[in-house]
Amino acid sequence: MTTYNTYLHAATGHVNIVSALTSITFVAIFAVAFAIDWYVVAPIVKGLVKKMTTEQTPFIKKVMLISSLMVLFMCTAMSLIATIAQGYEGSLLAAYAKTFALNIVVALPLQFVVVGPIARAAFFKVFPPVAVPAVS
Repeated sequence: MTTYNTYLHAATGHVNIVSALTSITFVAIFAVAFAIDWYVVAPIVKGLVKKMTTEQTPFIKKVMLISSLMVLFMCTAMSLIATIAQGYEGSLLAAYAKTFALNIVVALPLQFVVVGPIARAAFFKVFPPVAVPAVS
């Protein structure tokens, strides 16, 4: 998403990925995003998913719900921060709506098609699921 947003705001349309990922701005935004994710969004999503699902809810539905809500809430928060940090002309609400719309159309497919499957595959490779014996 950093490269995508850098491209959106580049005046020339050319993006130097290495400089974008090694800049102090990237480090600062990463730290802010991590803090928002860890301390604000994740607890909210965890509570919502717990209320919206039951023990009988299939695992994949829980995963998709968590992924959807995390992207939605993080995109909401980070789009606002990006709008303010990068400056805007005219209405803050209009600039925020545009930033949010540009980000959500990339973030959701990226999460469901690329990042989520790779992360789950890596996680289950490192931590294989253990069969739990049925209690009678």
